[in-house]
Amino acid sequence: MDIGSLLLMLGLGYGLGVLWYDLLPGELPDRVWRVAAYPFLGIWVAQALLTPHFENDPAFGGVHLVAAIVGSVVAVIVDWIITSARQPSMVLAPEPRREVHAAAA
Repeated sequence: MDIGSLLLMLGLGYGLGVLWYDLLPGELPDRVWRVAAYPFLGIWVAQALLTPHFENDPAFGGVHLVAAIVGSVVAVIVDWIITSARQPSMVLAPEPRREVHAAAA
């Protein structure tokens, strides 16, 4: 893999990540790199696993497009499931500090 294919996969991962996160019932993550990270990993895994089985998959810049779309969708769905299972919540107020009093000897 050359640097052009890597940059194409990063751009494709970010673009498909924004598309899938907006289309699925989840929300777009706050961090930009999270939008690109899961689809990028999905594209990378799909390139390794699906490409040998589908020889007619069109390729552009060394990236097989159907494998990239399938891999990014699966990765975003996995991230959506993990995020919904964790049920993250915001901290409304910091925890109160309890003072520790030493026993007078």
